[in-house]
Amino acid sequence: MSDRMVATAILNPNTGRRGADEIEALMREVLAPHMDLTIVRTRRAGDAVSLGRAAARESDLVIAVGGDGTVNEVANGMLTGRARLAIIPTGSTNVVARSFGIPNEPRFAARALLGNVQPKSIDVIRMDNNRIALHMIGSGFDAQMMGDAVPMLKRAAAWMAYVPAALKHVTGSNWSFNITVDDQTVSTIAKMVLVANGSFVLDPRFEVGTNIRSDDGLLDVIVFNPPNLAATTEIASRIAIGQVDRSQYVQQYTGKHVRIESDPSAPVECDGDVIGSTPVEMRIVPAALTVLVPVSERGGIHSSAG
Repeated sequence: MSDRMVATAILNPNTGRRGADEIEALMREVLAPHMDLTIVRTRRAGDAVSLGRAAARESDLVIAVGGDGTVNEVANGMLTGRARLAIIPTGSTNVVARSFGIPNEPRFAARALLGNVQPKSIDVIRMDNNRIALHMIGSGFDAQMMGDAVPMLKRAAAWMAYVPAALKHVTGSNWSFNITVDDQTVSTIAKMVLVANGSFVLDPRFEVGTNIRSDDGLLDVIVFNPPNLAATTEIASRIAIGQVDRSQYVQQYTGKHVRIESDPSAPVECDGDVIGSTPVEMRIVPAALTVLVPVSERGGIHSSAG
């Protein structure tokens, strides 16, 4: 980016292993010489929404500095503005940033903004309460796992921090789900249902479906219905080796509007944060947000299949 621009960085001081002062100093060192940079810090959950809304009105570029929850909040505030979104990841898994090929190391991510980047229009998932998700909404086991992960362990162990929570709930009961995708309703006993705009959970190696993109105008609904622990283990093994589509206990549907009901009510997570429980309803909003993403070595915009 050769033209000097107005940028606002929204920094969550409570994520990651590095202190907020260190991250702020890094941004001032790397970015401030090249853009009119303002840095603001969040004080409590939800702050990044209002800060993102204000920044999108006043800036060319809004930089979300934090984990997936921070990126989600900033994006929620930006939808009515004209600014582009950039990400400097400082969280535990940084799923959204990694899905766009953004470096996981904050200094490298900041430097990337001064290099070969291009704007990428992406879809978002809009829930019935108007909250959006950039990457994924899930109900059932994954929401239990997200909700029970220990924050201190997340800072130290990244995605491995979710393993104890997963082991805690892996033998738990399934739910009776009614899942409506456009005009088709599926009734099933399942351990979890994912509504995906991105292709993986926790780490790019762990893809949960096939041909999932954030720019195709479609939601991908993946239903995991293992009847027992052996089947659950089979699904996990196939996810680990990139063959989840070969499991008989996984079904994938596509559409533009999704409603999930369950008995009993199941927890729901949105981009890694537990936000409530079923029922939940959502739809795809095509090309709702523009993100700055690195250009690959082959000369194209980094794939947003994640």
